[in-house]
Amino acid sequence: MSLSGGFDELALAGLVEMTNIGRKTGRVTVFDAHGEARGALDFCGGRLVGARCGELSADLAFYALLAVSEGSFSFDSDVVPQETCDLSTEALLFEGMRRLDEIRRLRERLPASAIVRFVGGEAAAPLEARVLGYVGPGARKLGDVVESLLVAGDADEYDALQTLVRLGEREVVRLELAGDQSAPPPESRSPQPELER
Repeated sequence: MSLSGGFDELALAGLVEMTNIGRKTGRVTVFDAHGEARGALDFCGGRLVGARCGELSADLAFYALLAVSEGSFSFDSDVVPQETCDLSTEALLFEGMRRLDEIRRLRERLPASAIVRFVGGEAAAPLEARVLGYVGPGARKLGDVVESLLVAGDADEYDALQTLVRLGEREVVRLELAGDQSAPPPESRSPQPELER
């Protein structure tokens, strides 16, 4: 049995709940607004047993797919799920919705075009060290910094933005909004695509 639809008709959170309550087995493939596959969720008896989205690990992949609001899905019950994890859908949905709300608030404060400038100090965590390594002694666009953290698959946008906020609060980096005439321009380095939001 196959089922497909758009997220304007049924949000992914609702589809996950239906799959869990109905104890369905199969794969949900998530497509973006352009029809390109973003990732997949595997279910066995309603349990979430696999989640893939780029290089992100299972729970982070789930959160990333939950954030896709424009696009579509297909559910294929003929697919034999790849059991790579066993995650509580209720806990993931609750945490995923909380993270989405926080990301929206952080995006309002910190647009992708903002500049991250190293001021001085040290990292207190591995993800902070990666931010500082990428920013270097100069500056980068916030969208580029966030995108660089997504590559390893152990962090998502929420983790990246929270890390930047912590570094900013400790004044290790300065976060400058675009159009701030008092801020010097970021150093020119090899071009990086800005994170699409």
